[in-house]
Amino acid sequence: MRIVITGAAGLIGGIVFDHLKSLGNEVVGVDRPHDIWLSAGRNTDDENARSRVDVELELATADDTELEEVLQGADVLIHLAADADPSNPDRSMIRNNIEVVTNIFRCARSSAVRRVIVASSGLAQAGLEKLFDEGGPFHGRMITVQDGVAPTSTYAASKIYAEVLAEMHARVHGMETIAVRIGTVIPDEQRHWARGGRLQATAFLSEDVRRFFEAAVNTQIEGHLLTVAQSDSPGRFLDLEPGLSKLKWQPMEWPESAPK
Repeated sequence: MRIVITGAAGLIGGIVFDHLKSLGNEVVGVDRPHDIWLSAGRNTDDENARSRVDVELELATADDTELEEVLQGADVLIHLAADADPSNPDRSMIRNNIEVVTNIFRCARSSAVRRVIVASSGLAQAGLEKLFDEGGPFHGRMITVQDGVAPTSTYAASKIYAEVLAEMHARVHGMETIAVRIGTVIPDEQRHWARGGRLQATAFLSEDVRRFFEAAVNTQIEGHLLTVAQSDSPGRFLDLEPGLSKLKWQPMEWPESAPK
């Protein structure tokens, strides 16, 4: 299977790239030109990051011809590249998240990519969380994707746009699409145990990243799927359905300490 991954030099992209390649897939990593990537300070401690980039491309300025060339012959596109810092200016969110994902979907469609998996965020529902706190009207149950959205930043709104665009491409254009609200992935996973709290409650350990994306690539689906993906951590407040039942993946049992 030919799989294209944008954001391949990033933390999540690297985990997904290495795992899917180890399974025998043809994996094509796409990320920004190396000098821009270095100046942005992204994942610079990972000495293997650059080796995962087969195509250096600034997605925010790439034209359709460049994107279609990268996507030629791809069975699956995993779109992870984004401005993931909610504190950055709105213009950056519009340019790097909204405009880029619009172009990505258009070119994936024209290139006959069968399945697109696009990264969203749990922050799409951040404004709902107080309703589920102790004393809130929904306390005692988890937040589900059916509870709707409540963004509190332009970043979160841009991720919701990607979800809606994915659903539209499945419904109107017959593409298989998965929008995944990704949990918190960090380089030093021991911090989930050291800090606890929300960091642990939203943890997405690297082993579960591997499990989820393997299932997202290989499991047969029809149409569109919107789901949360994270580890089954203490204090988890987001429901992992329908991903568990539709993709048949299972997070590992939460360990007593960070996996080595």
